[in-house]
Amino acid sequence: MRVNSSSPKGEERRTEEASRLKSAFLANMGHDLRTPLNAIIGFADLLVKGKLGPISDAHKEYIGDILSSSHQLLRLLDGVIDFAKIESAKTESCSEPSNLGGVVAEVRDILHGVAASRRIQVATEVDVTVAAVALDASKLKHVLYGYLSNALKRTPDGGNVTIRVLADGSDHFSLEVEDTDGGTAMAAGDAGSGALALADGIVKAEGGRVGVRSRPGVGRTFWAVLPRSGPAEHGE
Repeated sequence: MRVNSSSPKGEERRTEEASRLKSAFLANMGHDLRTPLNAIIGFADLLVKGKLGPISDAHKEYIGDILSSSHQLLRLLDGVIDFAKIESAKTESCSEPSNLGGVVAEVRDILHGVAASRRIQVATEVDVTVAAVALDASKLKHVLYGYLSNALKRTPDGGNVTIRVLADGSDHFSLEVEDTDGGTAMAAGDAGSGALALADGIVKAEGGRVGVRSRPGVGRTFWAVLPRSGPAEHGE
């Protein structure tokens, strides 16, 4: 049955489609905007701490202003975009052949400046049996970004973070990010923070599941299990 575009149902469908397109646009834009912004934060942090050589007090003050303003902009950006990306995650996925090693390397490089400024080593372990899958790489990058940025925030200076991609049966794989925060209890609101809530929303929309393991005195591991071929291939 064809719906008249001027009817109430037709108008409702146009409104829903416009909202879907807006959410998808903001979700994709968020990744592109975060990339240069995190580079600015990372390198400004290196400069203000004198990691790249001595600087004058005046320059240090100006660079500190750049760093402070960049952090504020990142927080504002996260607040505007996170809800839109969660809504976008409910839309149809674009599954295509993807190399998980490449996805991991790209997100690690995006946050390289943040890790380097605090001397945090980020190690990666990718199971070659699940290196190539068919999924929405853009959404997986959002998930990994959320887990890795959270791990870097909680790991002390000079610590270690490990990203793992492992097989989980023949049809799924797991993505894990382990920090070294000493296994302290999760603070109130941690599970619902913007980056983690976004990651959870995307994984569940893609037909996966999430969880966290804590080892006292060692750290925490946030994990997600996803289908290797995306929800569309499994009829979800």
